[in-house]
Amino acid sequence: MPIKIKNISGPLFDDTQENLAKAFNDSLLDIAVLGSGWVKDQLYRGHGVKTGYLKSSVHGGLVKNFHAQIDAGEQTKGVNVHYASKVEARYTMFKNTFHSLNQKPKEVDDIIEYHIKENLR
Repeated sequence: MPIKIKNISGPLFDDTQENLAKAFNDSLLDIAVLGSGWVKDQLYRGHGVKTGYLKSSVHGGLVKNFHAQIDAGEQTKGVNVHYASKVEARYTMFKNTFHSLNQKPKEVDDIIEYHIKENLR
């Protein structure tokens, strides 16, 4: 889906590539953090949570330039929690979050707009 940004002014030709790259990476990071919160919201006692270890292992982050991910421990521990795939198969919290983010809710538009405005001043 195309992203529409209106009424942005700034140094469009001064360091544009760097500023846009920073805006996109900052946006991706914030969207991944938002999504990780949505995954955690779907995990609660009796619905994928016994000890809370999996829930506390869910994080969103920027893994490289223009690439963010939400995972169950890979970014912080080097590997996902070993039973995360079984919980996901039953409760589909990552899949649900993927579909929700793919619908580009207002929060995502707001995040992108904010970072573009901040970085193209």
